[in-house]
Amino acid sequence: MLITPWSSSRSPVQPDNTLIISRENLAACVNAAAQQAKEGLIVTLPPDLTALAHDWKDIFTRAAEAHPDGHFFYGNYVVEGASGRRMQAVRQDIGDITEREDWGPVWAVRAEWLNKIGGLDETHHRAAFYDLLLKSWGGGRRVNAGGPLATIQGMESSADADAMKSKLFFPGRGKLGGFSYLFMDPEEEQHIEAVFYNFLKRQKAWLEGERTGNPKFQTPNPKSQSDVPKVSVVTPVYNRARFISKAIESVQRQMFTDWEYVIVDNGSTDDTREVVKEYASKDPRVRLIEYNRNVIAESLNVGVKQASGKYIAQLDSDDEYLPHTLERMTSALDSNPTWGVAISYYELMDEAGNSLPEFGIVKHERYNRNNILRRDGAGALRCWHRSVIQEFGGFDTINLGHYGEDYDLVLKCGEKYEVGRVHEVCYRYRRHPDNTDVLRDPEMKIQNKTKARLAALARRKQMNESR
Repeated sequence: MLITPWSSSRSPVQPDNTLIISRENLAACVNAAAQQAKEGLIVTLPPDLTALAHDWKDIFTRAAEAHPDGHFFYGNYVVEGASGRRMQAVRQDIGDITEREDWGPVWAVRAEWLNKIGGLDETHHRAAFYDLLLKSWGGGRRVNAGGPLATIQGMESSADADAMKSKLFFPGRGKLGGFSYLFMDPEEEQHIEAVFYNFLKRQKAWLEGERTGNPKFQTPNPKSQSDVPKVSVVTPVYNRARFISKAIESVQRQMFTDWEYVIVDNGSTDDTREVVKEYASKDPRVRLIEYNRNVIAESLNVGVKQASGKYIAQLDSDDEYLPHTLERMTSALDSNPTWGVAISYYELMDEAGNSLPEFGIVKHERYNRNNILRRDGAGALRCWHRSVIQEFGGFDTINLGHYGEDYDLVLKCGEKYEVGRVHEVCYRYRRHPDNTDVLRDPEMKIQNKTKARLAALARRKQMNESR
């Protein structure tokens, strides 16, 4: 690791000022460089760079002078591969608190600030860069210096790797997208968690103890208690004529029979409505709501409003339940009065419904109320107390209309009630080229998840301050 220090108050250093720091890990390298430099910028130059921009020092110096409160500086870069050269623009800091953002290969940090805070956490050295990001988080302290700063060699991934990545369409730029933490080794995950927990505690957003709230169910009018099904399955749908029948039949195959199925069509232009009407004509438990705005959060709220069950179980229009799903989820909620929502394990399947064993069972195993803030989800099937959805005002249609609405509600729920885990596969998640996650703007997905996390941080701080 090459580390080049210089001060913004003097001319950029000459090559003979370059330090070659030999330490056992990145955290120790950066700490040693900061201690030796004492002031100015510490710039890390990874050994696999193809080239540095001729003016990279000037770019960092100008940024440091223009942003005297900046602590961490990053910028754009060029990727060079067999297919040519392309600019990789690194987005402006949006307040991301996960470890999965792209900050470019060359970055700088102020030595005097790093020394003042005691340096990076060498105990959890496998999360050293993440520790730096979180310690420089907030208040304009992370600065995009522009660029391009450097050129790197593009990785020509294999067809097999591309095929695997195509099955995980989630936000983030980790090696496998937003769910890259599912593939971390235990030590790396442990180090990242520890660094993140320390961040939450510094921000006074750490939640201690168990939640003891007890959701109260109110029978919707005009039905009597005896007329209310135990669970209402809710599915928003848009142009899913070829998959919606599989979703409906997976509900009809349930061992547990006290259910209703509310399907909200968002103005489909294919035969989706006709397919649903055919099932509804034969099974009165299946209902079609014709809604003409294709906004996922809105249609979920419409479905919940039309539903009458004590519990609300979500099912995407191209996914499926297993025969035991509703029995397991409702039993778990019945047995745990402090749970506001129950979430299960799931498995991935391809377009034809074949399991994708290379991913195994997706468990989100290390999920908890605090760790969820850096993860992209807690699991695929969410079975709610309907009263909890209502209590928090439903799914957020203003800020998260098209993405992140369920994640946001899980965060809110976990601040008052327990988010329970059903340690069993109860959901099958279909991956296919028409999947909504593929079609959504990846930048919007990252922005929405960040909005939900930042809102949760603010709420948690307020909760802790009011105690």
